[in-house]
Amino acid sequence: MFRSGRVCFLILATILVCNTSKVRSQSPTERALSNQAVSGANPTTNSPATMPQAVAPETQRQQQFQMMQMLEQLPPYRPAEKLSGQAKLSGSKTMSDLGHQWAQNFKQFHPGLDVTGTAEGSEVALRLLSEDPTIIAGVSRPVDAKDQELLQAGKCKEPIAITVGMEAMALFVHRSNPLVSISPDTVKAIFAADKEGKPRARVWGDLGVQGLLSNEPIAVYEREANSGSRVFISRVLLGGSELTSSLVPCNSNTDICVAISKDIKGVGFADINFEHPDVRRVPLMVQGELVQASEINVLAGKYPIVRPLMLVLDKDQLTKDGKLRESILRYVLSRDGQNVVMKSGFFPLDPGFVYHQLTELFGQQLR
Repeated sequence: MFRSGRVCFLILATILVCNTSKVRSQSPTERALSNQAVSGANPTTNSPATMPQAVAPETQRQQQFQMMQMLEQLPPYRPAEKLSGQAKLSGSKTMSDLGHQWAQNFKQFHPGLDVTGTAEGSEVALRLLSEDPTIIAGVSRPVDAKDQELLQAGKCKEPIAITVGMEAMALFVHRSNPLVSISPDTVKAIFAADKEGKPRARVWGDLGVQGLLSNEPIAVYEREANSGSRVFISRVLLGGSELTSSLVPCNSNTDICVAISKDIKGVGFADINFEHPDVRRVPLMVQGELVQASEINVLAGKYPIVRPLMLVLDKDQLTKDGKLRESILRYVLSRDGQNVVMKSGFFPLDPGFVYHQLTELFGQQLR
């Protein structure tokens, strides 16, 4: 059963400081998706799909105001040192625009700094960090013990992972698809591979969809193997199961939704904010109640499919770079950095959690 909870608790549950003394606990999203669906709740019917309601301008203003209030509780970035040299970033394609904007703004505070970056995917970034501990890796999913082992087996001896933002994801289908809602079982039936690498649900009728679509094969569109999105779905939403081998790999969230807009049989997870007239978000069945995939429900803690955006680095480098990495982390966790997170379409962090992370990294913070 999907379970709700405050967004700040989702954030607190997904942070991981990667060292041998701290073990990652299961996040609310993982618990929700590993439990059984609500007893007696039917995730699909033959009735027309419930179309998402347009968000009223007043609601949008309330959402904006709520996030701006959160940001106002964070201090602005104030450079304490004159920085020079080079910062190398590599990582998530989901975070590429965010990282680029961060780099441009940060260089306004430190014009003598050279910031370079590539976006080859979260998994490539972690591998590169294991080979070169001077890299800062952007990873769009929780970081766990497997990642710690990979990094420590290489040259990154003291990896730490810092949550810098949150992204909510939704299941998208073609606008004419009558699928009413999804449950954990629905997600596993669509995406999880059986012993032959095939999904349990082969045609839409397997999910209870009737009518013209019932005998049509389910076409799964998802991100490529090196993406954090793919690993997030596998490790968190599917509880560690591999994804079906029959999926069609896509380079971005936009590509997923564009493909679904042209394919009535299509389905896939992408960023909750994507808009297209020919696709729609499928609501979740949360404790027997349909919950629309919307920003307002994410902010209210009602919508649980939320993943962390993280920066991973070697803590040992913090003592060797003239406070370059510390300054970068203080910037991205400041009001300035979190404002960029919001403008990039992601969710900024709860201020209390920001102070918690800064205290963990650099000692007690003054407010």
